[in-house]
Parts: sequence; C-alpha cells; structure tokens
Amino acid sequence: MNHSILKKGLFLLAAVFTFNTAIAQDTTSRKLNSVEVTYVKFGFKQLGLYDNELEEKQNIRGFNQLTIFENDLTKDFWTSKNTRCVEGRLIQEKENNLLHLKWNKDLDGCDWVGLGFGWDGWIGKDMGYIVDTVAIELIVRSTGKPFTNIPWAFGIEDYSGQQAWLGYNRSFLTAENVSAEWTKVQIPFSLFPFDENDVDLTNVKQLIIQVFSEGEIEIKKIHLIPFSKKLKKEAHAVISKGQHKVDGNLKEWGDNFVSLEDDQEFSVAYTSEMLYFAFKIKDKSPRENNRAKDELWNGDAIEIAFSTNPQANKKRKFLLLSDQHLGLNCGQNPYVWNWKMENAVDEVEFKFNESTDGYNVEVGIPFQSLFKVELKPGMQLDFEVAVDLNKGNQREKQIRWNSSYSEGFHTSPQKWGVLIFD
Repeated sequence: MNHSILKKGLFLLAAVFTFNTAIAQDTTSRKLNSVEVTYVKFGFKQLGLYDNELEEKQNIRGFNQLTIFENDLTKDFWTSKNTRCVEGRLIQEKENNLLHLKWNKDLDGCDWVGLGFGWDGWIGKDMGYIVDTVAIELIVRSTGKPFTNIPWAFGIEDYSGQQAWLGYNRSFLTAENVSAEWTKVQIPFSLFPFDENDVDLTNVKQLIIQVFSEGEIEIKKIHLIPFSKKLKKEAHAVISKGQHKVDGNLKEWGDNFVSLEDDQEFSVAYTSEMLYFAFKIKDKSPRENNRAKDELWNGDAIEIAFSTNPQANKKRKFLLLSDQHLGLNCGQNPYVWNWKMENAVDEVEFKFNESTDGYNVEVGIPFQSLFKVELKPGMQLDFEVAVDLNKGNQREKQIRWNSSYSEGFHTSPQKWGVLIFD
C-alpha cells in the first residue's frame, strides 16, 4: 500500500454550531444558555493513512497536542455568529496563512463576543500532568499603532462544561508592546483557577477567548510551550542599622525600590523587631479617602499582606492564622486596619509627605511585639502589596505587585509573592 501523505487542497467551508460559553470579565462570570458560532476552514491540512503516520515529534513530558493554531482554520475554530461583533479570517503572507481578527464589543447586539479553538479535532486532552510546566504562547502583531493592552479574557473548558478564566495582563507580553513586528504573549497555564472552578484537566475541550472593547490584531501562531519561569515575584528587605525613622522623608532609603504598574514604588527594610515600608505613590488626586474601618480599600489606601510562618504551604488558597492583612487609609484622617482581627492597630507608625506627583509614606510595624516573630537574615515570607487609587469618592483601580494578573489576594495567599530578608 502507498504510505505517502495525502494533501488536501484549498477550500472554504462554513457551518453553524452551538456551544455553551461563559462571560469572564473582572471577577464575575456567568453561563450563557447558548451562543451560535460559525467556523471557516481554509488552507492545507496533512492527513496520514495511518494514525501514527504524522505523530508529533515535539512534546512536553510526552504531551504532543501542542499546536492550537498555525496556518489553517479547521472545524476546531469558531467565532460568535454576528460578524459585526467579531470576524476571524485567514490572510496569506508569502507561504504562510495568518489569522486576522477584528472585533467591536461596543456595538448594539454584541452582548457576548468571542472565539475558540477545540484544537486537535476536539479530542479530549489530558493536561493535568503538564499544568505547571507549560504556557500558552500567542505570536501576534498590530495592524496599526503599537499597544500594550489586549482586551481579552482566556478560558479553558473541559468536556463537562466547567471553565476557568484568566484576564490578559501586560506582564504576559515579552516585549514593550505589540507592534508591527511579531510579538510573543505567554500565558502561564498554572495561573488559571482550575481547582476553584472544578475544571477536569484530564479532559480539556477547548481554549475560549472572550474579547472586549474594540480592536484588530493578526495572529501567526498559538501553541503550548515549555515554561519554567518563576511565577512569584521576589522583593528584598534590607537590614536596617538604626537609620530608618518613620518621618516620611525617604532620603535614607536610597534606590532600593520595587516598581509596580503606573510607576508606583515600594521598599522594605527591617530590624529583628521592626518591619519598615516606604511607598512612593503617584496620584493626581492624592489622599482622598473618607471611608471608615474595614471599608478603607474603597479609596486611596495601601494594603500589605504577609505570612508570619516561613513554613506555610506556598500554594494555599485560604488564609491561615499566621497570615496577616493590614491596610493604611491614606485620607486626611488616616489609620491602620487589621482585617484579620477586624480592628484598628494603634501600634503601627506612619507618616506622609507630599511629592510633586502624589505623596510618599513611611510605615513602621512592630513585628515582634505584634506577631511574636523575630525577623532574621535568610528568612522568607509570603508577601503582597496593593495600592488603591480613588476617583469620585470610590476606588477606581487597585494596583497589585505579584497578583497583578488576578484579583482576590486578600483571601488567597497563593497569589502572593515572596519577601526575602537579606
């Protein structure tokens, strides 16, 4: 028998399917009853006479269903039915086909807008044993001006209909922006909240992309890649030799600052008894917060979360007795609140100073007297920082350090970074 590869020619095929999908925006999601979608098939597809004739040579721990999209749109691909809301089509460039996406979620009738890839013929995929070692990589480029924000949410669905969603974050970009040059977007697979949503990773059905706002982009490839980068950021606390005074003057802090988004900065120092923080807050309308008690988060505020147990499980999804969450109301009547104990903390010192573009603040926490823990060089504690910015008498934005990709750090320490004591 002839074992040569069969090649199929160029053709166009359109059909209509109905899939259960979900909305994933901010921290909410809801099931839709059904969404009509279409798919388009172009290009060349190689088929073997035997199942193993075109077995993938590349694999990650033996998993070889790595290509989600490349050069061809098959029945694995679908989009929302209304092409006014989103349109996905192949365009040819030299010897390759690119996926050109254009969408406008803001139009009337575009309540839910998205697309999906069942990849590998909608076969159920066992990804449970590679969840910590892969990332979804999209190779994309802009059709116009460069941009950094891709207003998308990514969903992984299993064959029982359970879905885990993750919003796009700028940290997924491997370049400064998405430009006319090919740019890689890498989404670590382990960041998806699979456990919280009971997703069966032994039977993955598809990748869903929900789009927001309006945009246009070209995609060269979507595939799974090995991923071993640290997902937890690390900050270093420098040992203080008595030079740190809580007076709002940051001259003694030098340049040992960690940057957050929007040019917010913080630094950490310590003695065996005290933990010190310095913050440089950029804010066009600084120190506006008239909230009281535990509502301080809904205005200009600083939140600090940390563990007092170096041995705590790094992947825990709930607070232990040793986990702490403090907040500083940065308004005109400032105070420190302990969400764990549900009371104000008078022992914590703080001092504000105005700056040309916002304000600076120093915080001193008597760590040993409050938490009965002596701080020592070499110690590592789970740790997170968030800056709350007010607009119109309520929080407009929360800027988080390690958990910038996902809300909910106040209940899930697995989203915290690491504070290392030098």
